[in-house]
Amino acid sequence: MTSIARYVNVSVIGIEYPGYGIYKGNGSASEKKLKEDAEYVYKFCLKDMGIKESEIIVFGRSMGGGPASFLAGNFSPRALSLMSTYTSVSDAAGNLSMFVTERFRNIDEVAKATCPTFIVHGRQDTVIPWSHGEALYNASAG
Repeated sequence: MTSIARYVNVSVIGIEYPGYGIYKGNGSASEKKLKEDAEYVYKFCLKDMGIKESEIIVFGRSMGGGPASFLAGNFSPRALSLMSTYTSVSDAAGNLSMFVTERFRNIDEVAKATCPTFIVHGRQDTVIPWSHGEALYNASAG
């Protein structure tokens, strides 16, 4: 039986947050740790697997938009795709932002990214307002 990955000639690598799912890892899911992990996997794809940056599409949904935006803002993937992602954690916290340490300023990373960017965000999203997706779109170069 032929796998779908071979048939359509694509591969996917998913990254878990430390302490969630099967990733027991040391440490917590801090911004620093998540960026380190994302960068490690990205470089693993480039150096160990021999994948060209022009063949990598980075995808992040909701909280995963932070590491994805970081990669696109600091490397040169083929494209960035964000789904239901926030402009920054502090912005997403809204009225509670005074209790939240600023993390993942995705709006800044998206503005730095030079790759084409595809953003999907539902207008009726009750977790992260649609305005975040619109702001990310307006900040992106592509």
